[in-house]
Amino acid sequence: MSADEFTPVEPPQSDIRAKAEKRVRQRIELLRHIGTYAVINGFLVIVWALTGAGYPWFLWVMAGWGIGLAFHIIGFAAGYKGEATRDRMVEKEMERLKKEQGP
Repeated sequence: MSADEFTPVEPPQSDIRAKAEKRVRQRIELLRHIGTYAVINGFLVIVWALTGAGYPWFLWVMAGWGIGLAFHIIGFAAGYKGEATRDRMVEKEMERLKKEQGP
């Protein structure tokens, strides 16, 4: 085996833990965002109902914030899929390089 050949190795335990901690932190941030959205908008609906239930102005707040929340959810999902896609691409490239170098 030559020194030029790359042999894939399992990532160190600390790398795996760091990735796991990052994902958990992102998940907690997303859950907090969803919870805050629900509580604040619920409060706004109550204020609207107690003040005469006229024009449903709270829908503008819900829609605007909802767009931001949707982007947060998409970003969270894409981040997870993006990491997996990147890992697959690296593995594929490593295999291609191995084949080019030959035995």
